[in-house]
Amino acid sequence: MIITQEIKDLAAKAPFIPITTVSTQGEPHLIVVGKVAEIREEDVLGFGIYKMELTRQNIKENGLMQVIIASMEGGPKGFRLTGKACVDEKMVLFKAEKAEGLL
Repeated sequence: MIITQEIKDLAAKAPFIPITTVSTQGEPHLIVVGKVAEIREEDVLGFGIYKMELTRQNIKENGLMQVIIASMEGGPKGFRLTGKACVDEKMVLFKAEKAEGLL
């Protein structure tokens, strides 16, 4: 299990969530979303789509994505999640394959 209870708890506290995708030319694309919309079984985070045109294009081309979950509440804490994403109607679904502590 990559997304631990600690990461789930932190996701609920995080004021915003930066996500990064990468183009097929290797160019990173960073955006910020408001919250994790849902946490599914099998280490999957769901994010609601609001525009995200370039993000969705990058996901379609290669699926590579990183997510930062961090908060200062109760002291600084954060994780970088790396994995693959797909677009499912009105959601970006991200499957975490690796988690690294940041703070």
